[in-house]
Amino acid sequence: MRKFPIVIIVCVLLSNYLVKTEVRTRATEDDRYDEKYGCNCRCGERNEASRIVGGEETNINEFPWVARLAYFNKFYCGGTVINDRYVLTAAHCVKGLMWFMIKVTFGEHNRCNETHRPETRFVVKIIAHNFTYVTFRDDIALLRLSNRLIITDAIKPVCLPHNDAYTYEGVKAIAVGWGSIGEQKNHSCYLLDVELPILSNEECKNTKYERTMIADNMLCAGYPDHGQKDTCQGDSGGPLSAERSDKRYELLGVVSWGIGCGRAGYPGVYTRVTKYLYWIKYNARHGCFCTD
Repeated sequence: MRKFPIVIIVCVLLSNYLVKTEVRTRATEDDRYDEKYGCNCRCGERNEASRIVGGEETNINEFPWVARLAYFNKFYCGGTVINDRYVLTAAHCVKGLMWFMIKVTFGEHNRCNETHRPETRFVVKIIAHNFTYVTFRDDIALLRLSNRLIITDAIKPVCLPHNDAYTYEGVKAIAVGWGSIGEQKNHSCYLLDVELPILSNEECKNTKYERTMIADNMLCAGYPDHGQKDTCQGDSGGPLSAERSDKRYELLGVVSWGIGCGRAGYPGVYTRVTKYLYWIKYNARHGCFCTD
C-alpha cells in the first residue's frame, strides 16, 4: 500500500518536467513572431455601446480587453489583455497556484452559456511581483499565454498609461467583471461594469481604513460616503480603466482588495498601474504591444 503514492508522485513529477520542457521550447520558437510579422493593431478601443453604469450588464464585447481566469475549470478571478501574449492580473489571484491549471478565456460575455465557445489559452508562466498578504502591496502579476492571441474587435488590448506621475484624482473610471453583485451573493453570469470616481490617496486614508493600509502603489475608487457601487468577490485581478481625450481607454488599476462590497466608508482598493509601468513592459516584452 505504501508504494502506491510514491508511484503517483514520480509520475506527476515526470509529467511536470515534460510539460515544462515542451513549453520552454515552444516559447523560444514563438518569440520570433515579432520579427517576422510585426503587430498591426490599436489598443484601448472600446466597442460602441450606450453608457451603462451602476453594476449593469455590458454590451457584448464592449470591453474587449477583459479576460476571465479559471482554476481547474472554475471561475475565480479576472484579468486584462495588455498585448498578444500577456494578461495582467492580481498577484493574490495566482499566488501558490499550479500555473498549468489556470485557463484564461477571452471575448466572453455570458460565462454561463455552455453552447458558446470563447477563445481560451492556458498559462505557461506566472510572473508575480513581491506580493504579501500582510500588506497587500505589489498585488500585480503577469500571465504568459500558451499561444499568441489574434487581435480582433472582440479581443483587443487596453492601453497602458504614459504619465507615471499622474494620480487620476477625480477621474471617472470603469471597473468590469463577473464578480458577485453583492456580499454573500453568487458570481454574475454576465459581464458587468460600474462607474467609479478615483479618490486621492489622502481622501482614501481619511475613510474607515487605517491610514497605514493605503500605500502609494495603491489607488482607491468609489463612493466612501454611501458606498453601494463597488467591485466584489470574483472581480479581483480585473481592470479599472478610464477613457482618454482620444476616446481610447487606458488601464489605471487592477482590482485588489477591500472590506466588504459597497460598504460606506470602505471604497475599493486597486493596484496603481502607473507605479509598475517599467516592470510590466519589461516582463511582457516578448508580446506584441498594439499602437498607442
